[in-house]
Amino acid sequence: MKKTTRSSEETKQLGRSLAAKLESGTIVCLHGDLGAGKTTFVKGLAEGLGVKEEITSPTFTLMNVHPIPHHTAIKTLVHIDTYRLKDEHALVTIGVEDYLGQPGIVTIIEWPEKILGLLQNKKITNVTIGHVDDTGRTISID
Repeated sequence: MKKTTRSSEETKQLGRSLAAKLESGTIVCLHGDLGAGKTTFVKGLAEGLGVKEEITSPTFTLMNVHPIPHHTAIKTLVHIDTYRLKDEHALVTIGVEDYLGQPGIVTIIEWPEKILGLLQNKKITNVTIGHVDDTGRTISID
């Protein structure tokens, strides 16, 4: 599926739509340049899953874990940002493998190409966000 969004709200809405289709254990890999709208998309996806906490990019913390209080199959959203990561080891030391692909968890990873070794044999949904112009984004989901 490929869509063009013209505002932050439309980007969030597409995230909410994807949330309705996600299965427990899915890893969503987000691809796109800095400022492409990855975190905006994650905010919509988190809203769609029922996350009540504010969503911010974990650029400096590497990983944020958000409980999902009222969802029947998905109890936790894990948001990972590997932009500053030099290698997979830092994520392994904070326990990321306890979350990846596990039942009851959806994991979102910004800059997943830095940790491909941890993603082998996992259920992956790829989302690619690109700039159309100053306000427009092209979002591909597969």
